[in-house]
Amino acid sequence: MKSSAIPNFFKLSIDERVAVLKEFLGLSEEETLILKKLCTLGFNELEAIGENPISNYELPLRIANYFKINGTDYFIPMVVEEASVVAGACYGAKLCYKNGGIKSSIVENSKYSKAIGQIQLIRVENPQEAERKILENKKYLIEKANEGHRHSRAYDIKTRHYTANGERMLIVDIYINPGDAMGAAVASQMAESVAKEISKFTSIPYNACIISNYSGRHVKAEARIYVKDLARKSDSGKLWTGEQVRDGIVWLSRWAENDVYRAATHNKGIMNGVDAVALATGQDWRAIESANHVFAMRNGGYKPLSKWYSEGDYLIGELELLIPCGIVG
Repeated sequence: MKSSAIPNFFKLSIDERVAVLKEFLGLSEEETLILKKLCTLGFNELEAIGENPISNYELPLRIANYFKINGTDYFIPMVVEEASVVAGACYGAKLCYKNGGIKSSIVENSKYSKAIGQIQLIRVENPQEAERKILENKKYLIEKANEGHRHSRAYDIKTRHYTANGERMLIVDIYINPGDAMGAAVASQMAESVAKEISKFTSIPYNACIISNYSGRHVKAEARIYVKDLARKSDSGKLWTGEQVRDGIVWLSRWAENDVYRAATHNKGIMNGVDAVALATGQDWRAIESANHVFAMRNGGYKPLSKWYSEGDYLIGELELLIPCGIVG
């Protein structure tokens, strides 16, 4: 029987890994050659990337135009295999452009932290007493968290406790402003520093120190579209008035607000564009996805991240997201 349990597979050269796959899958010489031809990087560069590469996989870098955000025009980079994602973004931006474009802002003093480091304390006999000690020492613990960090600052600590399988755990959340970084590394580092101190004065063991991906910059965006601009002709030649298109969009929005099955598709459409920009700008698109699918449940139940409604002669769109991102690190 063929087996994928190959010790030290990561130590093999690219040619050796391809040879293993050829034998395992029964690839022909032609199929094996296709694998090698896919590689547009030099083998040395590819090996430096790690882990277990055999080739590289390319996606098109596209540009979305017609984006006016807070009064400034932008070309938006997007990496995505599906052309319709960019076409849809451009068409929507064009409709918004005529009415001042998109207004976007970061929500100041949001209850959602830009980054959170978490500590899991386990086998906690008296969680209330442990919480009291931690909160009594909050100032000291924040100082310890900030030691050695010039550009990222912890600013608050909160606690929660749970019972699982008859045993109690205590969760410590460290709220962090990561500056220009996304914050994953610094959150885990700060959590580790604080966990050691907590264990000293509580004698409670900690099991894990890690970032929470339910965090990020809390942003809002709004756009207005003149209803008459929504008029269009379908592929079959049928003419849709602006009012008909507006009503259809509003009804779709209401559907998503009331049906989790529709909300999932509604939000997937939003994340199509968000993920494409994240990939193009070197962000952790998986963290952004994770944050926003939990953010969609912030008020209980899974809800759409955007809503559309009618106001006079305009269709109004509003969007709220958590964006864990960075420009350094």
